[in-house]
Amino acid sequence: MKIGLRTWKTVIAVFICFMIGELRIDGIPFYSAIAAILCIQKTTSDSYREGKKREIATIIGAIVGVIYLYVERLIPPIQFDFLRYSLLSLLLIPIIQLSRLIKQEDGTFLMCVVFLSVTVNHNLDSSPISFAIARIIDTSIGILIGILVNHLPFDKIGKAISSHSST
Repeated sequence: MKIGLRTWKTVIAVFICFMIGELRIDGIPFYSAIAAILCIQKTTSDSYREGKKREIATIIGAIVGVIYLYVERLIPPIQFDFLRYSLLSLLLIPIIQLSRLIKQEDGTFLMCVVFLSVTVNHNLDSSPISFAIARIIDTSIGILIGILVNHLPFDKIGKAISSHSST
């Protein structure tokens, strides 16, 4: 079975994200890799569209999550996880409505995922904004790498290599 061009582009983009992640102190290359994978599309215009959607959704989800965590710290702690999880679940309603309002319905799921990632996994962090910023940066890196790798003329490079090696 032949390995397709998009597969190779995906592998290269993920590898670059991991290498950049090794250079960053507080980055999580997992998020860059996810963004890169999703930005490797059939066309470069599709890659740009996917990247824009991911960037907007990540920023909104992270900001709303951080705001929630700072507000949560101002009120008496919720002692029962049931109540906290109920509130977090209900807060998905305004996030979903916001995505519709700003006409970013394609990014709704990601806004919700990032919001929950920030509020559920990082509620005890001393500075939840640090994770949110790192998450936005990691996603931006992955988007950029995915778009750049997808834009490179791998098909021409591959043809040149294969024609050169057959002579």
